[in-house]
Order: sequence, then C-alpha cells, then structure tokens
Amino acid sequence: MIKKQIALALGAALTFGASAAHSAVYVSTADFSGQFNISGFADATPNTYTIALTGLTGLLDLNLPANGITSAERKGLIAIDYTPANPGPDLVSNTPAFVPLGTAAITNSGITGSHFVYNFTTNTFSSDGNPVTGGSFNGSASSLNLLLGNMFGPLGAAIGTGSVSVLHTFGGTAGNGTWTIDISETDVGGTGFSGLFAALDSIPAGNPFGLPPSLTDGKFDGSFSVIGGVIRASTVPEPATLGMLGLGLAGLAAARRRKAA
Repeated sequence: MIKKQIALALGAALTFGASAAHSAVYVSTADFSGQFNISGFADATPNTYTIALTGLTGLLDLNLPANGITSAERKGLIAIDYTPANPGPDLVSNTPAFVPLGTAAITNSGITGSHFVYNFTTNTFSSDGNPVTGGSFNGSASSLNLLLGNMFGPLGAAIGTGSVSVLHTFGGTAGNGTWTIDISETDVGGTGFSGLFAALDSIPAGNPFGLPPSLTDGKFDGSFSVIGGVIRASTVPEPATLGMLGLGLAGLAAARRRKAA
C-alpha cells in the first residue's frame, strides 16, 4: 500500500513538474495573403477600430499560449504594400532565422480552445477541431501581438501596455475569405496599436527610412502576404501550476515519512 502511495505521489510530482519545471512551447504558422483595411483609429474614439481582411487565401494555424510570462520570436517572409500606385511592397521583413518579438505577460479570457486552424482558401475554420464562425476574447495587448506579429511582422511588436477586447468574424466564399476584427484597447497617448496605425497613416515624404508617404486619410490599407511565417512562443506557467508541483512533492515526502514510521 505504501509503495502504491509513493508511486502515485511521484507520478503527480512528475506530471506537474513536466508543465512547471520547463517552459511550454507553442508554434503557430501562416501562409496566407489578401487585402487589409484598418480604420477607426483616427476618429473621436481612436482606441476602438476595425481590421478588415478581405480576398484572403491560404492557411493560418494558431496555437494559443497558456497565460503567463511569454517570450515570442518569429521568422518568415512578410510583405506589406500600402501604396498600390508604387510597384512592389513598401514594407518587407524577410527573416530566415528566428528574431525576437519580445517578452510580456500573456492573459486571455473568454477563448474556447487552444488550437485554431483558419483555412481561407476553403473557408473552413476550427477551434480544437470544432467548426467556428468567429468569437470574442479579452486579454493583454501582448496577446494580440502574437496574432499581429504573424500578420504584420515587426509592426506587430509595437504593442503598448494595455489590454484589448476583440470581436471577430469569418465569412466570404471559397478562395475569397474575409476576417473582420473589431478591437477596443485601453492604451492612451498613442502607445498602443491605434497609435501605431496612426503613425503608419501619416508617414511623411522624405522620411529617413525611405518609405513612400502615406495618404493621411484616416485609414491604413493595402495588401499583404505571409510566406512561411512562424511564431514560436515559450510560456513560463503561472504560480498556481508551480503550487501543484509543490503539492505533488509534498505528497511524496509524506508517503516516505509514513514508510519510515
């Protein structure tokens, strides 16, 4: 009986230890393209805006990190064209090796599932294998960054420090998918995504980066393409998980003391 208790306690300790002693790694991939139109960031309520993606084709495979301190890195080719009058993409990020997106606290609530597969070519979308048509969630701005980092490359790293509320829906016909994302954020003073989009909408002529000037029309739009985009996120479990490890080890110690007695 004592041996059985020791085995159970050791099994519990090893189970919890596997998730707590080592960082969990989550890999998301993207190979998709289409048009984007980001609007609402330059009106009377700049922290409430919409990202409308249309004409989408390709695949987005997302693995949601657990809540906790998360370090993320990305690689792949991302091209953004925000001035169609000028041939070729205006912003290109081609990183064959992983580059960091940053480290921040990831918090999410209201999300059902952890593995999301969005196929815009066939317009089939799933959460943990179950069909979905969209959803909503609340979380940290850094949570949204893991999504935008795979869509907009290094632009997604300007995440601010606030929280976000997201409502999104899928639609369209096969090979012409749409993805509408309505966002509300708490960042102020242009430190969040809304400030980033406002800056991109007002790129001046003769800027030191050699980028084409923006139209300053209250929206940021154009086309994008992600080829071989990969985000790899490593999350350190929350203290509650570490507590589980402690309980498992305590059970093992108690069983040993009973055996010694």
